[in-house]
Amino acid sequence: MIEQETYQSFMLDYVAGRLSPAFHTAATIHRLMTSEGDESATLWEIARSEILQRENLEAELSAAEADVDAALSVIHTDFDKVTWRRGISGVRYSPQSGTGGQLMHLKPGQSVFSHGHSALEATVVLEGVFDDGVGRYRPGEIVLATPGVRHRPSAADNKACTCFVAKQITKFWRLT
Repeated sequence: MIEQETYQSFMLDYVAGRLSPAFHTAATIHRLMTSEGDESATLWEIARSEILQRENLEAELSAAEADVDAALSVIHTDFDKVTWRRGISGVRYSPQSGTGGQLMHLKPGQSVFSHGHSALEATVVLEGVFDDGVGRYRPGEIVLATPGVRHRPSAADNKACTCFVAKQITKFWRLT
């Protein structure tokens, strides 16, 4: 399960506009698909509005609408029509232009080798059940894989699983 402090920090960065486009899309999907995500974002927005004077409210609202449009586009993707590419682990991926993230598709029962990350990775379940050996996640739930934490992603319940994945950009790729 996600540490509450990591989750709240992630959602605060979302509301403050400090996330990369891919992570922002992941957070918006999580917000649109779960009450937990919407409640957390709303609370941080209330706190932010109390602290800051809103001089550029119109510009912020316009940017927020664009974020929702990008997230809804991902949520309503017809996964049967996606052009998938097979990754090293056998899992299928599809970059999502305009979001900076990618879709990941696991066939029923398929899993990825146990691994860790050198930078933050956010995975939002779009369909199916995602099990990473740490927890089980359903549509709309977000998994924040922090550096040093090992996991083994798989499609649970013998059903296919599709997720949106956002990764922090790093200069060098390494398997941890």
